[in-house]
Amino acid sequence: MINSISKNIFTFIITCVLLVPATMLSAEDYQYQYFQKDGEKEKYVPFSDYIPRVRKHYKTVPHYLEDYYQLYGMKQYYNVNSLRMNISRMKAALDSKFRHPSQALTRVETSQEYYKYRNLMYMHINLLIMRNYMRLASRYDKQKIYFYNMDYAKEISESLDIAESLYREAIPYWNIAKKHANTASTVKITTDLGKMESERYSIIHGELNFENIIDDHLTRLNKKKNKLNEYMQGEGTE
Repeated sequence: MINSISKNIFTFIITCVLLVPATMLSAEDYQYQYFQKDGEKEKYVPFSDYIPRVRKHYKTVPHYLEDYYQLYGMKQYYNVNSLRMNISRMKAALDSKFRHPSQALTRVETSQEYYKYRNLMYMHINLLIMRNYMRLASRYDKQKIYFYNMDYAKEISESLDIAESLYREAIPYWNIAKKHANTASTVKITTDLGKMESERYSIIHGELNFENIIDDHLTRLNKKKNKLNEYMQGEGTE
């Protein structure tokens, strides 16, 4: 009786195996194993090699402010998506904690150096967000209005509205960057962050003033909008 039951079970298992397609039998393996070309041969690579070592740690990456900052990238030919991605990453950086001082982006030996380092990072990241907003705005801001553009006055006017809102979004980040530049300047120590130190120096000495630059963009933009509005109302046709 027991032998008969065992035979039935064995027959059932064999039947199931034969009925399952070969592709299904091997499908599970592909979820965990990868192969890469090595000349003419295919070399087996364990799936674990595709996982960054740091992800095996309990912390996720990116995790700290510096992690997000190091994701910043500006391609030679950037587009709206890459600009918005940079803005998103830098905003995430501002919402994140700093690394331990021993893992800062420059050597930090005293609490005062670390204080200046944090303010320089905040200043620089706010400047990056501001610049990316301005680059975004420039993609909607028509630099010059020609007589033949008047056929598209409504569309151009809408585009200028978007540009204006983006220029205005950049202003608060400039103000925050300026505040951190002034705070960093209270620490009379020069860090190894040369680019950021140069930005700080230029800001506190008035050599770098994006408030004036943005105001100039907005002034010229409003003149273009007024010209388009006059045309659309039939008062300024050429």
